[in-house]
Amino acid sequence: MPLSVSEQYHAAVIAIKGKFFGSRDGDEYKQTINDFKSQGKTNIVIDFAKTNLMDSSGIGVLIKSAADIRDAGGDIVLANLEERVKNLFVMTRLLGPVFKDYESVEAAASSFVQS
Repeated sequence: MPLSVSEQYHAAVIAIKGKFFGSRDGDEYKQTINDFKSQGKTNIVIDFAKTNLMDSSGIGVLIKSAADIRDAGGDIVLANLEERVKNLFVMTRLLGPVFKDYESVEAAASSFVQS
């Protein structure tokens, strides 16, 4: 799972490509989150436009990182959820109560300006 990082507006963006399995890919993801946090970048968008599969351990990694970032005064929001991945978030009732979902990275990143 290659991760790519960028910045847009007032947010750091992590694009996940391919499959995201917490047991396999979680360490790289957590390190990226920790790097952003240590740099004071706590407004984070996770771009799922090119993510075609995710498992429950991947969701667990996201929940833990969201809690860590929220403790630091920021937030993690999701963008471009592919239908199959979105269904996983819907079935686990995480969209809304835990994660906000946006149609694009631009909309997700600009949500930090509005808050």
